[in-house]
Amino acid sequence: MAAAAAPALAAPEGRPSSSASAPLLRIEVGDCVLEAPASERGRLEGLAHDARTLLPRVEQELGVRAAAPYRITLIPVGPAMDPAVRAIDAQGPLWAAGFIAPAARSGAIRVAEADRYPYADLSSVLAHEATHMLLYDAAGPGLPRWFGEGVATGIERSWGMRDVLVYSSSVLTGRLPPLAELDAAFDASDDRARAAYAASFDFLLWTVKTYGQSVVRDIVREARVRPFPEAWQAATGVPLDRSETDWRRGSLLLYRWVPALTGTTALWTGITLLALLAGARRRARTRRILEAWQAEEEPAPPEETVH
Repeated sequence: MAAAAAPALAAPEGRPSSSASAPLLRIEVGDCVLEAPASERGRLEGLAHDARTLLPRVEQELGVRAAAPYRITLIPVGPAMDPAVRAIDAQGPLWAAGFIAPAARSGAIRVAEADRYPYADLSSVLAHEATHMLLYDAAGPGLPRWFGEGVATGIERSWGMRDVLVYSSSVLTGRLPPLAELDAAFDASDDRARAAYAASFDFLLWTVKTYGQSVVRDIVREARVRPFPEAWQAATGVPLDRSETDWRRGSLLLYRWVPALTGTTALWTGITLLALLAGARRRARTRRILEAWQAEEEPAPPEETVH
C-alpha cells in the first residue's frame, strides 16, 4: 500500500498553552492518541504512519480491542524539554525505553532509548506498550507482570541472537529465576530487568510452541473470570508450576552451552557488539514487516483522525 500523505497536526484540545508549557502535537490512530512536542513532529508523523497498520494487527493477535482511548507521548532526546513532557518522563524508570500506566491510560516512549533491549525502534516500543494496555483492558490488573512482559515482547518481534546472549548470561550459575520472582526484577537494575525480559519472552515462546498459537488469547480470556493460575490450567490443561518445570528443564539444556563455549568475557563482548550493530538492521526488519502487513490489508485501514 502506498504511504498516505502526512496530515497536518494541531495541539490537543483542552491542553492549556503557556510560555512554560507549549501545547503538544497530537495524532489519533484508532484508540491510541500519539503526542509529541513540536520538535518531534517528524518522528510523530512517522510513528503514526506505522501505527495505522501496527496497532490493528496487535489487536488482532490478542483478540482484544481497547476499552477507551489511551495516550502515548514521545519524550525527546536531551535534557531541555517542555515541563509537561518532563513530568511525564519522571513517571517511568530511568532506564526504560517505554512505560505505561494502564489505569491512567497514559504512557510514553523515550526516543533516545527506543532501540534498547528488548526493543528495536519506536514502532517496537509502541507495540509493546499498546499490548500492555490491551491486556489490562481484557483481564484487569490480575495478570502477572512476567506474563504481560513476555506477551508484549513476543508481539513486537521474534527471538534473536541478542536474546540468546542476554538469556544465557542469566543462567551462568545454572539457576533460572522462578517466574514468581521475575515481577520484581522488571523494576530493579538494568541488568536484572534485561534477564527478566529474556526469561519471560522465552517462556511465552515455549508456551505457544507447546500449547498452540491461540494459547495466549485463551489464557487472557480465562483470566477475565478466574485467578491467573486457574486461567492457565483452563487454557493449557496443565498446572502453571508443571509448565514452568518443563520449560526450566528445557531452557537449561538449551542455553547452558552458550556461556560454556564463549566464556563470560566473550559473551558480554558479543552482547555489546550486537547492541551496537543491531539498531539499523532491526529498524529495517520492522519496516519490512510493516510493509508486508500493509500489503495484506483488505480493505485499506481507515485514515487517522487529526485534531
